[in-house]
Amino acid sequence: MRKLFFLLVLAPSLVTAQKLKKADKQVLEALQTHIYFLADDKLEGRRAGTAGEALAVQYIIAEFTRAGLSPKGENGFMQPFSIDEGRAIKSTSVFQVDGKDMVTGVDYYPLAYSPDTKLIQSATSVSVRERGTPWFLNLAEGIIPNKDNPHFDLEAWTRSQIANATEKGATALILYNTVDGTEEPRFNGRDKSAKASLPVIYVTRNAFSRFLGDPEATYDLKILAETEPRTRTAHNVVGYIDNGAAQTIVLGAHLDHLGYGEDGNSMIRTGEKTIHNGADDNASGTAALIELAKRLRQSRLKKHNYLFIAFSGEELGLYGSKYFVEHPTIPLNSISYMVNMDMVGRMNDSSRVVTIGGYGTSPTWGNLIGTNEKKSAFSVKIDSSGTGPSDHTSFYRKDIPVLFFFTGLHTDYHKPSDDAEKINYKGTLYIVKYIYELVNTTNDLPKLAFTKTREQQVGSSTRFTVSMGIMPDYTFSGAGVRVDGVSEGKAAQRAGLKAGDIVTQLGDHAVTSVEGYMQALGKFKKGEATRVKVKRGSEEMVFDISF
Repeated sequence: MRKLFFLLVLAPSLVTAQKLKKADKQVLEALQTHIYFLADDKLEGRRAGTAGEALAVQYIIAEFTRAGLSPKGENGFMQPFSIDEGRAIKSTSVFQVDGKDMVTGVDYYPLAYSPDTKLIQSATSVSVRERGTPWFLNLAEGIIPNKDNPHFDLEAWTRSQIANATEKGATALILYNTVDGTEEPRFNGRDKSAKASLPVIYVTRNAFSRFLGDPEATYDLKILAETEPRTRTAHNVVGYIDNGAAQTIVLGAHLDHLGYGEDGNSMIRTGEKTIHNGADDNASGTAALIELAKRLRQSRLKKHNYLFIAFSGEELGLYGSKYFVEHPTIPLNSISYMVNMDMVGRMNDSSRVVTIGGYGTSPTWGNLIGTNEKKSAFSVKIDSSGTGPSDHTSFYRKDIPVLFFFTGLHTDYHKPSDDAEKINYKGTLYIVKYIYELVNTTNDLPKLAFTKTREQQVGSSTRFTVSMGIMPDYTFSGAGVRVDGVSEGKAAQRAGLKAGDIVTQLGDHAVTSVEGYMQALGKFKKGEATRVKVKRGSEEMVFDISF
């Protein structure tokens, strides 16, 4: 045992910044080839579920095949899954005023909780509200009296007006806003709240003045407002080395990136349509995954099987890895541990620091991973948490030990400037070699023991003065926010919330989506207290929570 312990501690330091051998140069060239292809403009940023993602998938399948891996997806190497994008306004929607068509999505749009309408035809005045006709409502009636109320919720106020209009026989509620400088309501396809009792349509400020500007006039209206589900299909790529062993080691990296930033996750807020190539995030990790697959297939390491997964949908909230662990193509209880590589391409040549997360998820990691090895090609900074904003989190939540390799954030993160020429290819090579040596040292070990760690808060909280300390499940398609994890010592844990709870209300604010939850959270300040309503199984529960 003492001999084995010595070997485990020593092995990672064998990855030194020595002169590159011929085999290393071949890997270096291959890493460059992979990253330049995956980060090319023709892949249009590899947004999950797009033609660009499909090109990346086919490239990875070709490389896995060349490496000698067996397919282990649900359709050959591919594991398809659906991304729920909410709802979209149907192209058949109509809003005519005196025979003149408004432009759908520009001049008007139904709110997401508006039910589909049958064709409404009516002669209506903006200022007169009669039973059996559409009613107009100026949002200024709610905004102006509550301009100094930080807890005012325009949507909740609008809902109360919908109830009033329904009770008094309106056939639709047409909203507009005459308060300059206030944000206009918009169509939020991710809103999964209960449908309203009558159609609710917003006419933009500009369109209202052009089409409906005379409050005394009677207008002939023709309205048909409909929405439809919006989904797209993305693909994990799964390859396998079957050594006939009882245990399997999983290595993963996400293949997707932001496309043109259509999902609102770009750091560029100008609205400009620009390709986000994602060379570091995460062509680098995908390239490392391919090279590790080649090396392990050629190795004499036979006491474990090896599963290689290129995940899609990571940028949207770990869609691909969450789908895999819920629909695994090997038994989850056969997995000894999982290694995740996300943004491993920008090692700083001065500090030479690589962060390895998941250190606390197994007692074994303390023997395998040292810090600041003097002869190593890089210094190791350890992070004990098994969770974080990447795919290892999905495996950790299934009680599987994990490691997460990461070379750090940089000014090109989630920007169009994350390009292939900025990658530290030699640094990426050193990480590939380091991970291979780690895998090598576990060849003779039994299945690793799992230990729970602290929960790391996922996402930025800089927009808010308070935090509940929950990790939202971004893949949840129901109404509300499903709690994926609860941070130790934070407000949610103190209040009694648990993983699996579905948050449906925070204070007076209904929570129908992650975006709605963020908006509600922004209404509170440090030191304030409120109540949070959750659904736990079939039971509705209310908790007092203090920020």
